[in-house]
Formats: sequence, C-alpha cells, structure tokens
Amino acid sequence: MAELYISLLVAALCIGTAVSLQCYTCSLVISNANCMTPTNCSSTDTFCMTSVVSSSEYELTLINKICTSSCTPSATNIRSNKNQVSCCSSDLCNVSGSSAVKYSFPALGLSLGFLLVLLRSSAQ
Repeated sequence: MAELYISLLVAALCIGTAVSLQCYTCSLVISNANCMTPTNCSSTDTFCMTSVVSSSEYELTLINKICTSSCTPSATNIRSNKNQVSCCSSDLCNVSGSSAVKYSFPALGLSLGFLLVLLRSSAQ
C-alpha cells in the first residue's frame, strides 16, 4: 500500500510542475535542416505552428516555424503554389512539419506504473 501512496505523490509532483512548451522555430528558411532551433515559448503559447510554402514553378520551398497561442491546420493550392499549415501541442513536435499523432511517453509510462501497482496490490 505504501507503494501506491509513493506513486500518487510522485504523480502529483509531476502534474504540478508547469513548464512552457518548446517548439522548433525559424523564419523563412529553405531547408528543414536549418530549422531545428529549440525555443521556450511564452506561457500563453500552446501550439507549435509550421508553415510550408512551396512553388513548383520556381522550385522553391520556404519553411516558417513559430510558437503561437492559436493555430488552425490548413492546406491551400493556388496554381503552382502550395501552402500547408500544421499544428501540434507537445514539446518539439514540429520537427518535420508533418501532422501526425504524437504520444506522451512519460504519461504512458506513469499510467503503466499505476496499473502495475494496482494489480500487484490486488493480488496480495
């Protein structure tokens, strides 16, 4: 039973720790390799936004990554130009600009730990 209390205490301490979101940021670069600068966002920023503008006519791609308080994913095609905006909300999630499901491994590990403690205490 003491293990359960210790686990709950650790979880409460982890939940109470507020850390600002981290995003990769850059302004109008032509390669994602040049857009890998981690930045601590302000406390009001809850999203990492990536905008990729490409032109097949000029064979040019520009990437912009920022921290923002609101974000709406979109994809626009006008003639030979394409603009794609992707949004995510976990630390350094905008590594490539693709929109994909991101998992929080610490949260999954904590949940698994609680499950194991509960199963162990119910078996005794």
